[in-house]
Amino acid sequence: MKIRGRSLFFIFLFLIIIGLVAFRVTTKLDKDNINNNENTSLMQNQEERIIPVQTGQVERGSIKSFLSVSGLVEPKETVRVFPKSAGQVKEILVEEGNFVNKNDILLRLDDEQIRLQVAQTKATLDSAQASLEKVKAGARPQEISQVEAAVRQAEINKISSEENYLRMQKLFSEGAVSEQQFEQAKNQFEIAEAQYQSASENYKLVLEGASEQDLRAMEAQVRQAQSALELTQSQLNNSVVRAPISGKIGMINAKIGEIASSAMPVLVIVDTSDLYVNTGISEKDVATVQVGQQAEVFIDAYSQMIFQGEIVSKGIMVDPASKMMDIKIKIIDADLEIPPGVFARANVTVKEKTDALIIPDTALTRKRDGIYVFVLKEEQAEQRIVVPGISQGGKVEILQGLTEGEEIIISGNLTLQDGDKVRVVNREER
Repeated sequence: MKIRGRSLFFIFLFLIIIGLVAFRVTTKLDKDNINNNENTSLMQNQEERIIPVQTGQVERGSIKSFLSVSGLVEPKETVRVFPKSAGQVKEILVEEGNFVNKNDILLRLDDEQIRLQVAQTKATLDSAQASLEKVKAGARPQEISQVEAAVRQAEINKISSEENYLRMQKLFSEGAVSEQQFEQAKNQFEIAEAQYQSASENYKLVLEGASEQDLRAMEAQVRQAQSALELTQSQLNNSVVRAPISGKIGMINAKIGEIASSAMPVLVIVDTSDLYVNTGISEKDVATVQVGQQAEVFIDAYSQMIFQGEIVSKGIMVDPASKMMDIKIKIIDADLEIPPGVFARANVTVKEKTDALIIPDTALTRKRDGIYVFVLKEEQAEQRIVVPGISQGGKVEILQGLTEGEEIIISGNLTLQDGDKVRVVNREER
């Protein structure tokens, strides 16, 4: 029984070994078949790999290189208008937004007191001239009486104006009157005092008779009176505020009845006959930007329009803090009334070529060893190294590597390899 059982055990073990060997052989055969099938499929895929692409042509044309800047639109000139003398505003003849020409009257100050001074100084001049003529001709009794009366009147005027001057001086020191009122009182006193002196001297000359020295003195008095008249006439002229430039009224700071001071502007005039974009360039761009270069100006308020511009001025130094240099771009022939102060952007043309080879920038493929373009050659992609130049709006200049009219791949080139088969999908569109 033991022998029989042992025989059965060895038979069973032998069958198990036979089964394992058979399983291993079968498994290896199946794996070899699978690998053979995969290799065959991979070779078929490699042979059938055709990549869809879009193509374009190398064209010849114009291309520009821009430098982008931004700034605010500013007028040709902005002038703050100050009255030449202080006074109460009597009349305002303009409104904000009105266009005025140079020397147009903008407003008037109260001129009543000044007119009186003009009349007074004119009378003094007439008197001095008449006295000079009389002295030259010799005095008559009735003339002596007239001169005496003139002296008395001049003395009365002097005493009256002196009292008013002293009173105004005290009030001014107490802050009760303005400086303008005090100055007017002082001027009146000085004029009255000069008139009295003139009348007194004239009286002496009439009594004593005119010598050559007296005649020169009388002539000097005439000149002094003439100067006093010119001074008061100038003050009268200053009561009328005129436009120093032509332009539009941008702001009015005065109101009728208020005191206008020569220290504060009463109006602002803006000359918008020319408009400029004031901006700056970084120090690295200083050598590329020159006066006379053209620019395209974009204003957000007029987003559908492109304005032509030209650089008309360039700074002489770079700001040490900002590392920027100022430039000014003139907006040429703007058909619209662009309001000063709006934000603007500008593309300054720093380079322009009119006969360049141009391709879409999507055709460029950058690799470690250079920049390439794939050229279509008999439905295959030929990798070619190129040297690009300036670029503009999705276009790029090619300096070397391509010729005009060649068909290049502009889309689908990211995974391309040299020699890959391709299928052009946009030929009908072109």
